[in-house]
Amino acid sequence: MGTRTEAFSTEQLRTQLTRELDQAIAGWVEAGLVDATEWMTQGRRPLLVTPLPAEPGTWFDPDAVERVLKFFLLLTQLIGRHAGRKFRLMDWQVRYLIAPVFGLKRPDGYRVIRTVWFEIPRKNGKSTICSGLGLYLAFADREAGAEVYAAAGDRDQANIVFRAAANMASGSPPLKKKLGRRGIQRKLLEHPITHSIFRALSSEGLRAHGLNVHGGVIDEVHVHKNPDVVDALETGTGSRAQPLIVFITTADDGAETGSIYATKREEIETLAGGHAEDATVYGVVFGADDQADGFDPFAEDTLRTANPGYGVTVLADYLLGKARQAARSPQQLNRYLRLHLNVRTKQTTRWLSMDHWDACAREPVSNVPVPVDLSALEGRDCYGGLDLSSTTDLTAFSLWFPPVTDDPEEPHVWVPFFWLPEDNLKDLERRTKVPLQRWSKTAAHEGPALRLTEGNVVDYRAVRALVTDKLANRFNILAVGYDRWNATETVSELGDAGVEMEQVSQGYAGLNQPCQQLERLVLSHRVSHGGHPILRWHVDSVGLKTNTDGYVKPVKPDRQISSKRIDGVASGLNAYAMHLLRAEPEEVPEPKIRIIG
Repeated sequence: MGTRTEAFSTEQLRTQLTRELDQAIAGWVEAGLVDATEWMTQGRRPLLVTPLPAEPGTWFDPDAVERVLKFFLLLTQLIGRHAGRKFRLMDWQVRYLIAPVFGLKRPDGYRVIRTVWFEIPRKNGKSTICSGLGLYLAFADREAGAEVYAAAGDRDQANIVFRAAANMASGSPPLKKKLGRRGIQRKLLEHPITHSIFRALSSEGLRAHGLNVHGGVIDEVHVHKNPDVVDALETGTGSRAQPLIVFITTADDGAETGSIYATKREEIETLAGGHAEDATVYGVVFGADDQADGFDPFAEDTLRTANPGYGVTVLADYLLGKARQAARSPQQLNRYLRLHLNVRTKQTTRWLSMDHWDACAREPVSNVPVPVDLSALEGRDCYGGLDLSSTTDLTAFSLWFPPVTDDPEEPHVWVPFFWLPEDNLKDLERRTKVPLQRWSKTAAHEGPALRLTEGNVVDYRAVRALVTDKLANRFNILAVGYDRWNATETVSELGDAGVEMEQVSQGYAGLNQPCQQLERLVLSHRVSHGGHPILRWHVDSVGLKTNTDGYVKPVKPDRQISSKRIDGVASGLNAYAMHLLRAEPEEVPEPKIRIIG
């Protein structure tokens, strides 16, 4: 029984749960229940992982995890050089899948995690562990009348997982005895007493949303062409006490926005970035960081990091051969990056490093967060940037304060403000999965981090009032840059109030220099922004596009299908563009600190 931790703070609880989880795995390795791997012993980590759930009262149940481990030992590996061996799980599989999912419990004893995203390059045992999980959920999870489905975008893919599970069941004397002669059929596994079932499910075979789902294992999410199967599984769990839907996949090619894969992966990125919280959702992504300094897609160390099964489930010679092939043939490169390094190809380039961004908000020596003090900026010259939303979404205004001395270490100061229609708060929070209600009550820059206006459309009068009645009286706003979209009335009224307004082209020509220079400032830790939570969310969401001349610009996400937003970044770039138009070229020194996250 794990430690009961109701009195802990969130971070203390998460630290305690992590410690208990790691200690348990070390014990299982020593006892022979789990295989140790070089990937773990060398301290490698996934590319992304969401924080462990740490709601009050969450506790770790090692007995529940050990039950899963011992169930897998009843199964036999079916293919390759491991065929005929007991299915002993590896330490990385337990650490980043089995232990958190099956071991973290609510105070009532039920599992916390209900949805799992497990993304990994090919040949790392993905489909095999899918089969084992499906069998456990159907016949060993103590759920009467369990309905468990191996789901995929087409019948053939769904049958891969199901056939492997059926063969495992046939090859396991205890499980074969439990199911009986009639319990293992070509298209169905069924317990004769509890009537729990495990079967394949695809969009081709889906008849109606009448499923009563205890478990679903969804393989290769990126090949799903429509959401029918996923919707049927997710909406079919309502009457189960602790259902579990597991997505296990390899990356897509990044070409299709709004796909099932893109939507789910975006949610995991939001949770992993700390912008949203959902204790019931857990995700881990194994792969190579193609945005890292010195990224070498063909290096053996890159392959080792991206593939936790390196040398065990996937042979080193195989991967190194694929690397050599991709190095010789540009036509093979994208396929190699996606399948063997789990890099989404054809996607926009991720822009700013969050490690460097966060460092800009901290005192260098003590590493303590430093908020922006508006009173210390009284009377200073600055520039404004405006990004007006549609009538229902976020609107942003930024002030940009350039340095006042020749000291190359003096930072620029970025102060953002955000508005949202009050009536749309809950709906947008549901769609973006970020804590907008909490931010509307969080203090920032002498007001809430998110300012609400009455009604269901943005009240631009509130924006104009802040600029003309408050900010312009405290600071010397030399000019305000704006995106012309939907801005005619606001620009006219601000101009009539004496604010100099200037349109900023939102194409490559207008935004290339601000983007390039802002990146250099962030890398040199010369942007003081105080860690504003909404701006941090937007910075973590923004990607760049590059044209044939090497010019860059931010990519605005589709608000209808994406949870990402970049309004704060857009307003800041518009403000910074005003400064760059009027300032002498500034030599930004190379960063003295490199942070490795």
